[in-house]
Amino acid sequence: MVRLATENLQIAYGEQIIVDDLSVTIPNKQITAIIGANGCGKSTFLKGMTRLIPRHSGKVLLDGGDIAEHKTKALARKMAILPQTQEAASGLTVAELVSYGRFPYQTGLGRLTPTDFEVINWALSVTNTDAFRDRQVDALSGGQRQRVWIAMALAQETEIIFLDEPTTYLDMAHQLEVLELLKKLNIEQERTIIMVLHDLNQAARFADYLIAMKDGKVIKAGPSEEVIEPKTLREVFRIDAEIGKDPRSGKPMCITYDLIKGED
Repeated sequence: MVRLATENLQIAYGEQIIVDDLSVTIPNKQITAIIGANGCGKSTFLKGMTRLIPRHSGKVLLDGGDIAEHKTKALARKMAILPQTQEAASGLTVAELVSYGRFPYQTGLGRLTPTDFEVINWALSVTNTDAFRDRQVDALSGGQRQRVWIAMALAQETEIIFLDEPTTYLDMAHQLEVLELLKKLNIEQERTIIMVLHDLNQAARFADYLIAMKDGKVIKAGPSEEVIEPKTLREVFRIDAEIGKDPRSGKPMCITYDLIKGED
């Protein structure tokens, strides 16, 4: 079943085309990682799929319909978005921030219902953030804050979650903590997850499907075994990579690489 796809999607900033003629299908109930060099259009593509930025032409299809025709609250019940840079109001507590995820379901005066509180508590529990629910978000570590933002996304009760570089600025342990949480949500709750990642080995290890981009176009898409291979990495990143197998996950692993010089 195809739930999310793009057809000839083009996104431009002014006269500059950033994403050009992209037609991709996102596997349902799997983790998809978008990889590519800086400035290749990864984040722009993600934002275009979520309607955070307008498209120039083409379509983004969700459940067979163009997302441009969805009302904002209706769309927010289907997909949650975690941008690369999150800003919370100063002094906001963890529980208060997570409660914002219930906005798509609020009517009238916007008061939280017993159902809302039940979902908020569940989101805090599943992300292991309940212990600091009354602390201010500003006072948390980077890894803790990222889990809180994921909890807010979960509180939206969507089946599709988008994340733009969720491991940026985190140390190795906290990166694994976040990625393992996302994998758990995918396996146990069948959430469809689409995220931009910079680390090739993390993408290969945690994603079921990879989309490799260059200059606003998809160069290769498929399982990690098909994408994390020397020819694709040469074209996408301009590196000569030595690929092995991760002894723990069995997934392909970039062992070492050299920069390819003298090629345009």
